[in-house]
Amino acid sequence: MVAATIDKPLDHLQRYIEELRASLALPVYASVEGQQGQILGHFLSRALQMSEASALVCRARLGTPLVALQRILCEDLFLCFWVSMSEKDAAEYSNSVTAEGVKLVRMMLENRRAHIRDVSTHKVRTAEVLSRCEDFKADRINIEQLAKKLGLGKVYDLVYRYSSMEVHGKAFGLPSPSEEKGLFAAISAIVSLVKVIGLVADNRVLRHQATTADEVLRVLRLDRIAGK
Repeated sequence: MVAATIDKPLDHLQRYIEELRASLALPVYASVEGQQGQILGHFLSRALQMSEASALVCRARLGTPLVALQRILCEDLFLCFWVSMSEKDAAEYSNSVTAEGVKLVRMMLENRRAHIRDVSTHKVRTAEVLSRCEDFKADRINIEQLAKKLGLGKVYDLVYRYSSMEVHGKAFGLPSPSEEKGLFAAISAIVSLVKVIGLVADNRVLRHQATTADEVLRVLRLDRIAGK
């Protein structure tokens, strides 16, 4: 019964998996110049991996991890769409990633979970490294604010916000995502998210053009829903 219901979106997902593989195999993605194209290729690769994982998880009728994958793809869409806007936005995203990595190192050092030692002199350099960590600061990306800024507030409210309840363990009492309707809804959303991530990346890297928020909403079938 469930298998028959999810067959169609799974067939669609398989088609997009093949399209993602074909795009990533193109020379332009392998040799793309500039940070923007490289980052978009990174998100395309993530979309491919999560698409394949989603197909496996859906066939196993595991609703909770399927919704988690849906939320990851939704957040990736916001970031991918932002990066596709300009090289400046791509650089801002890259800086934020670096800052998050440095923050992780700083927290480990400050909490004494690790220390830095010079490999040649064996002198402890933890304090020196900590002081240098202060140079790597960037504004933390607020996904809700970013989505609204990009004109994708509907996507945040209807896809990201709802799936976040499952991810954060706050879905007690809600319909199980492993039931027929839950599986169908999640895999259908994943199909649309994968499709639009591919569109955003390919538009910029292959066609040298930006994707509009209206195009994204149309692909996700949210364009006729009221509100921003």
